[in-house]
Amino acid sequence: MKKSNVIITVVLAVVSAFLLWLWYWLGFNEVDSPLDLVVSVVWWAVIAAGVVLVYRSEQKRRRQVRTVYLADGRYYNSEAGLRTVQAPLAAVDAIAVVLGALEYDFSKMDAPDQSKPEERVDWRYVIHTDKFKPARTDDNGNRENETWEGDVVTVATGDTRTFASREELEKLIA
Repeated sequence: MKKSNVIITVVLAVVSAFLLWLWYWLGFNEVDSPLDLVVSVVWWAVIAAGVVLVYRSEQKRRRQVRTVYLADGRYYNSEAGLRTVQAPLAAVDAIAVVLGALEYDFSKMDAPDQSKPEERVDWRYVIHTDKFKPARTDDNGNRENETWEGDVVTVATGDTRTFASREELEKLIA
């Protein structure tokens, strides 16, 4: 979660604690009313729902940041921008490097302007990554413990296929 999300959650919790302290300091806890309990339960339910909403929206935003648009010789990611690649299988390695370096900040690189002929890119695939953990390389140069799951959408047909490893992704875009 980003700093702003944590700050909002902490502020809500501090305000809740302050209101609870004020409730007892003013002596309202000695008034016998069942509405007090209902108000308290509703308030904490609102706090919990706010935390869940912030968490889910952050997860959705991170998935959008991990989305990569792939064309022949080029790919685009909202954080990394437009980049070039030499071969289709090299694209998977290049995308893995970009995904491993994501900071998930709120900056966004400009996408190519499709209305200008010199910037127009005919995207072939849209790669949505649900889970990504970069591989570690052992002493022999072999990749190990890599996690890469998501789906690939073929732009021309709208066909969606899922993948659960780097090798499956390479087969889908080859």
